[in-house]
Order: sequence, then structure tokens, then C-alpha cells
Amino acid sequence: MTRRHRLATRRRHETIAIEHEGQRYKVGLGREMLCNGSCGGSVRFGPIAEVFISAQKVNTQADVLAKDGAILMSLALQFGCPPDVIAHAMKSNPDGTPASPLGRAAAYLVEGDQ
Repeated sequence: MTRRHRLATRRRHETIAIEHEGQRYKVGLGREMLCNGSCGGSVRFGPIAEVFISAQKVNTQADVLAKDGAILMSLALQFGCPPDVIAHAMKSNPDGTPASPLGRAAAYLVEGDQ
């Protein structure tokens, strides 16, 4: 079994506000800080390694499902699942756009790796 990559205590975190089917969500994306040398040098950021999603209306079914899905997405990343595989696995609308807030977050995973 593949080992889970444990994240460092300090991480970069960015928050993005999205709207999906009339519901507002906040998507948090966490990246590890990678040091060149002994951290006295420059710092760069690694790929997205964790995802948080919360709906505007806390403790609703949409909020709980979004949070649980984000936890699973984060674990998949930390166990080595490539971001493009996660994004491709999400359901899409007929026009190719993500069908869920989790799908929108997965699209950020792929964009963030470039």
C-alpha cells in the first residue's frame, strides 16, 4: 500500500469564492512551502496538496457533502493520485463544465499544477 504524504505544519493557503447552481462556496487550496537550501534561501510552493470546501449555509447537506468530498480529494492527493486523474473522474455537464462544486475544485488542481 502506498504511504500517505504527511503535510508540513506550515503551508500556503489560498481561498477562492465560487458559485454553483445558485449556492456560494469557498474553496481553500493548500500547498507546501519548499525551501531551497536551509530555508535561509528562497521559498517556492509545491503543488496543491489539500482542498477545503464550505458552503455559505453551514451544516446543510450541501455543506457536509462538499466538506466530505474535499477531505477525500485531499487524501487522494496525499496518497499520490495525480490531480488530472481526480479532475477527469468528476462528473461533467454536457458542455464539459464541472457538474459540482467538487468538480470546480478539481479543475483548480489541474490549473494549479501548471
